[in-house]
Amino acid sequence: MNDRLITVVGGSNWDMFTYTKELPKAGETIKGTDFKTSFGGKASNQCVQAALLGSKCSIITKLSQDIFGQNILKNYKDHNVDCSNITIVPDVPSGIATIIVDSHGENEIIIVGGSNATFTTTDIDNAKPTIDKSLLLLCQLEIADEINLYALKLAKLNKKTKTILNPSPMPKDLNLVKELLEYVDILVVNKHEFNDLAAFDEQHKGNQNTDLKHMEEKSKSIFSRHTQLNVLIVTLGSKGQVLITRSNGCTMIESNINVVAVDTTGAGDSFLGSLAHYLVESSNEPEYTNQKWVDCIKKASKVAAISVTKYGTQTSYPSIKQVEDFKF
Repeated sequence: MNDRLITVVGGSNWDMFTYTKELPKAGETIKGTDFKTSFGGKASNQCVQAALLGSKCSIITKLSQDIFGQNILKNYKDHNVDCSNITIVPDVPSGIATIIVDSHGENEIIIVGGSNATFTTTDIDNAKPTIDKSLLLLCQLEIADEINLYALKLAKLNKKTKTILNPSPMPKDLNLVKELLEYVDILVVNKHEFNDLAAFDEQHKGNQNTDLKHMEEKSKSIFSRHTQLNVLIVTLGSKGQVLITRSNGCTMIESNINVVAVDTTGAGDSFLGSLAHYLVESSNEPEYTNQKWVDCIKKASKVAAISVTKYGTQTSYPSIKQVEDFKF
């Protein structure tokens, strides 16, 4: 798998977790039960999860010179992530995420961009040789939209690189969404983001139904507007996922995984990093059949399920051996 590179563009954070029985209400002061720190940022999480499963990964990101940035850089090196496209930025703080987690595993998150807010298109241009030899390029929307758009455009200049976008949070600007999705092959969204995307079509505004019939109708509208897009994956939390392809329509992938969740933070990123890994692992096959997509999604779901059984983000992510050894 050494020649099958996954490149991830986006932010790197230092995550600070406060645990409490219930999430605080506005203006309320409550006592916490524990405090932990972890590495985070959606791009960072996805990259490290794929690397833990054995994929060759590179990250395009910006780090501070502060102690948090130094720790983040060491973490990438410890996970054998290619760091040649990491830029160290002086005189700015690291990206920071403050996360409150309740006893049910639900969370609230505040993010400070820090060094992540200093991205320029030059950073993407400098990484072009890496992007050109990548099988997959993963983008999210934690950094500036114009940087993601530039990276996606650059990736689609060559036929080798497939692009995955996790549009979180979903932009409100229809024109921006249209432009981004001109360069996206695979879109991974939750049900709320899927409905937001469908609502750009007047006939689906206000329709929050996520049964297969309505999702099929909405997906036809989405595919008709975005001709580059071939695969839509809608995550439904503990219920599973819906795979929607341009050629095969909707396939419900129900979850039959039972675990005790203690912290769901970063589970979506674990799923995305794992999905990228399993797609690249299968890339020597002549084509991705609908069943191959289903198999990759099911495997990624198992990895993400394991991650919620531990506290933190990357600290909860399993290696390939831990996945193989885990008893559901």
